[in-house]
Amino acid sequence: MANKAKSTAQRSQTAKKRQISYVPILKTKAGERWSLSHLNAPTKARIRPLMEFHAHADKQLGDHVEGACEGLQSAWGVDRSFYADLIWLHGDSGSPATIETVFEATEAADLRAIPVVRTTYNDASLEQLRAVVAANEHGCLLRVTPDVLNTPKLIDAVLGAVEISYEDVDFLIDYRHHSMSLATDVPKIPHLNNWRSFIAASGVFPKSLASMPLHVWQEIQRNDWISWRDGVAGGVSRSPIYSDYTMRPPGAPADFGAPSVNLRYATDETWLVQMGGKFADGAAPEMHDMCDELVARPEYCGSAFSAGDQEIDRVTDVSEGSGGPTQWLQWCVSHHIEFLVPQLSHFAV
Repeated sequence: MANKAKSTAQRSQTAKKRQISYVPILKTKAGERWSLSHLNAPTKARIRPLMEFHAHADKQLGDHVEGACEGLQSAWGVDRSFYADLIWLHGDSGSPATIETVFEATEAADLRAIPVVRTTYNDASLEQLRAVVAANEHGCLLRVTPDVLNTPKLIDAVLGAVEISYEDVDFLIDYRHHSMSLATDVPKIPHLNNWRSFIAASGVFPKSLASMPLHVWQEIQRNDWISWRDGVAGGVSRSPIYSDYTMRPPGAPADFGAPSVNLRYATDETWLVQMGGKFADGAAPEMHDMCDELVARPEYCGSAFSAGDQEIDRVTDVSEGSGGPTQWLQWCVSHHIEFLVPQLSHFAV
């Protein structure tokens, strides 16, 4: 037990020294885990993912969470921390039993899981999180929407219930589907300079691409990134770490439904997006032409840029498998994360 305590303390000190520049918000599903596992080492050193645990339709909670933790252990390792948000397992009010089950599983897997706390959680859930925070000594992340800034006493009450100081809390303001309004909202944040870190998140990628014409490249503005960049450049009293939902919209984990063949490729200020036919109708081979067209465009970063870019280049060969919805997602998430880290390097946060 003493050796394990020493190891935990050593890892805690290492985590504090890491300079995080990006917090991608991901689900714990296989595609996102693949993207994390295939990141370049310098990129892994600069990010801390916020993992939203997804529910499973058939498995019991304990079995499902144990499997997810094993997947995270393989994809992210035990020496790097991540934020663990359980919102899709228990809803807005929380659930003491779910919280206990998940963090027992992360501890058993030796994961450095930092609990996410929300102001919507009920008293029993906050009490359970208090016990988790006291036991794992990783602090927590407080995730709020802009409207919560109008009730600063609620923020203090939640932290009081969890019995944690501001210096051990990462504060995340989540604009969700909207662009950031940093100039308006940063002055409203209580105890701004006391938080362990300050993060701002946004995810403006459209909820649906159903109206998009097929087999044509379209550009969608990355207004999550643009609003953060312009807000920081305009001058705020504390610049937040950047966070986004990569090239997916905020919300519950997708069950894929009737997915279309598609690519969503991050560039400096836009996503290049192309939609094809329905996967269920046998349209997957369209991905060969889609990748071939993307590789020929000037925005393509080259096969060596990311694991996702390497796969896109591979699929230009019609003798290779064209993949499916999970693979198309993981290629684009991989490229997005690798693209963001150097893009953020121009900003001192």
